[in-house]
Amino acid sequence: MAAVIIILFVLYSSIMATTTSNIHPCYMETYNETLNIRNCLDSPIEIETTRCRGQCYSEDFLIHDWQSESTSYRHNHRIHCCIPNMTIPRQILVICNNQQQRIINYPSVTRCDCKSCTDNCRD
Repeated sequence: MAAVIIILFVLYSSIMATTTSNIHPCYMETYNETLNIRNCLDSPIEIETTRCRGQCYSEDFLIHDWQSESTSYRHNHRIHCCIPNMTIPRQILVICNNQQQRIINYPSVTRCDCKSCTDNCRD
């Protein structure tokens, strides 16, 4: 049993060593978003806005349920997502094809954090 645990630990350590170099932490990034404004413009426009991007620490681990003999082992999940922590309202003024003005409101991310997410995984 101890040899199996040591082998699993070594395997886990080698996987983590190869994957951690590809992890980008949670951060806010600026990007261009294409908007299609119906009943206003014939062609889409681009706006510069922000979004959250990157990875957060999550884990899946095996736990032993000592009370149940039929399903004594099961997986437990701790999932964290990179999501907006703070946004501010923004707006742009668009002049439609018929020369009428239209204000487009949208949120802009100012800060991102790793937060617990809903666990949609199945055991």
